[in-house]
Amino acid sequence: MKNYDTAAAVACLGGVFLDILKGGDIGLSGFEREAVLVGHMTIAAAAALALESYDDELCASLPAGSRIHERRPRTLATTFGDLTFARRVCVDRYGNTFAPLDDAIDLARNARVSPHAQEFLVDAASEGSYAKAAHFMEAAGGSSVSARTVMNVMRLAGEACEEADAALAHDLYANGVLPEADADDEEICIEADGCWIPLQDGGNVEVKAMVAYAGKAGPGRVERVRPVRFGCVSGPRAFWAQGMAATATRFDMSKVRVCHAGFDGEAWCKQAADYLPAAASVDGNLDPFHVNRAIGSCFAEPGADAERQVMQCIWFGRAGDAADLLEALADDGLARPKNAAQVAAYLRNNAEFIRSCPPSLGTMEAENEHLYASRMKSVPCGWSRRGASDMARIRSRKYSGREVPMPTRDSRISPTRRRARQKKVDDFLTRAAGRPVECVGSGYEYPHRASTAGMRADIRYKAGLTADHMVGEV
Repeated sequence: MKNYDTAAAVACLGGVFLDILKGGDIGLSGFEREAVLVGHMTIAAAAALALESYDDELCASLPAGSRIHERRPRTLATTFGDLTFARRVCVDRYGNTFAPLDDAIDLARNARVSPHAQEFLVDAASEGSYAKAAHFMEAAGGSSVSARTVMNVMRLAGEACEEADAALAHDLYANGVLPEADADDEEICIEADGCWIPLQDGGNVEVKAMVAYAGKAGPGRVERVRPVRFGCVSGPRAFWAQGMAATATRFDMSKVRVCHAGFDGEAWCKQAADYLPAAASVDGNLDPFHVNRAIGSCFAEPGADAERQVMQCIWFGRAGDAADLLEALADDGLARPKNAAQVAAYLRNNAEFIRSCPPSLGTMEAENEHLYASRMKSVPCGWSRRGASDMARIRSRKYSGREVPMPTRDSRISPTRRRARQKKVDDFLTRAAGRPVECVGSGYEYPHRASTAGMRADIRYKAGLTADHMVGEV
């Protein structure tokens, strides 16, 4: 924060606050409440004055050919209350309207919530319901907005996240441009898993999620080192392309030589290797949590001798032997036949990923529970596919320390309005070019004609001509 000369403002507010204290026996609590209210009212009035003064300066030196059309009021919901100010709307040389103040402060057309208030609502709504986010802003002295307004703000933020993620992935995989990274670790870990979220129509949708990090650190509570997270509702290709592009903002992918990948056996989870650098050595690891849970489902009594025998095979890296043993135990009536058959197939299909001494992975279940399910499944609510994806993108960015992008003035212009503005520019340039110069003489005839005189008879015949018709269409 810059150092501003606020002495005059402090002196004025000090006098106002002194009047509040002398106004009655309100105590410190009442004084604080009243001071905040007066302070916010003063900030709103001062901000309006500053914006209008800035608009005066901008309109004093308009571009050539521009003129002032009208002075129009505008009201924004902010974190310090409603902000109402007037600014001029101008017309440029092409006939398009523009507001110099809106352009200067990057205020989107038709926006009713200030950018900072949008950031506040996105942060609050990512942790609680939309109604609570609106309540928190009003309780903190901000404007009163509806839950629907918060939903619209979240939708705009989600769209901005998706556009930024897609652009980052396109630059990386289509143009070969690596984003600027924070670290140059040669060894990283990646875990992936899905989290099922309830939909409004009664169904469910899978939020695909991943986390990349540079190992784990202690002592005490073990935590991931420099984690970067990504989650969304999409197909595997878009998910991994955008997820790895997000990973590249944290780790320099040109320096990565070893990657330990952990997953639960789903086909889409195993595609991480396809999006890593060719120079990186990737070893897939089936999450021990899923292996242990699958084997445990085959036995009625947890910790039985038969279960321990199967687990011993897993511990020594012999998944195939564990599958054979499960089937034999099912035949002897010591394991559930149906479960044993399914788990045996599961072990054989993923035998190459079941290791005796896997790296320290296997925390994706807790990751999904705390990062996604805690917000999207903990309260009775139903999501749209779009809303679920937006929330996953926002929360993954927030808990990765990555900025949540907000919509800009340019991004809020609709394609129809953009085409209409461009048409006015094109029409103006066409008129400015003047009328075309009229041709002098006969010019070119249309349809085009050419003489076939002097050509062979077969050519004239093919052209549909006779010797009497020396000029015809070609």
